[in-house]
Amino acid sequence: MSLLERIYRWFEFPHRFHALRHILSRPGVKILDVGCGNHSPSLTKRYYPRCHYAGVDRERWNRNEDDDAVMDEFYAIDLEKPHELIRIPKDGYDVIFCSHVLEHISQPQQVLERLVTKLRAGGVIYVEVPSSRSLRLPRARDGWLGIRGCLNFYDDPTHKALVSVHDIVTILSNAGLEIHHLDRRFLWRRVILLPFYALAGLLLRGYVPASVVWDLLGFADVVVAMRPTAHGLDPVRSPRYLSWARQAARIRGIIC
Repeated sequence: MSLLERIYRWFEFPHRFHALRHILSRPGVKILDVGCGNHSPSLTKRYYPRCHYAGVDRERWNRNEDDDAVMDEFYAIDLEKPHELIRIPKDGYDVIFCSHVLEHISQPQQVLERLVTKLRAGGVIYVEVPSSRSLRLPRARDGWLGIRGCLNFYDDPTHKALVSVHDIVTILSNAGLEIHHLDRRFLWRRVILLPFYALAGLLLRGYVPASVVWDLLGFADVVVAMRPTAHGLDPVRSPRYLSWARQAARIRGIIC
């Protein structure tokens, strides 16, 4: 891999991968990606080619033949019908991604309750949703200071309602999961190097995608939770990541 390719991959590396990178790097890790548009299958396999990738979506949105080719499994499921999730095997996955999905559906609680049953012992679920802060951000659907996209919650007409992270924590905790991280979505690189991300957007698209400034403005919140093993300890989880994540959660009164 060339130096330029390494730099590009470092810039492109998504938040959800960064949060769970120590688990995702395990050979054969089984991933269930709920809402697998935006070329997520190809992106995931690019960074973790040895993973087993299963996608979930109701239609083919922003996904091409290359994405279809790299998926190991695909479930055509309409999340407006949560009972359809019964088709996905229980206790089958090490990682579940549910990023910017719950705000698009009418029954987020029922969907989330069913998704956690798909986790293996020691498995981790990553949930990302727009925060209440997004209600106060400028509207950018038609452009704002060169930024275009979903910057305010209501920029996306398919958004149904905000999903509170505290409600998410309650659902996951009631299902027996341990909360290991609760905070706004944030990576320092996305703030410090914001001019470079913005310039790349301008050169490639002619505008700055709204998601480029999400970290700076606090558009989204993240919850990470783990299904405990029988002994209450997962020997493969990363102490480095989960130690500070657990501490952050304790500070917010989520973990006793």
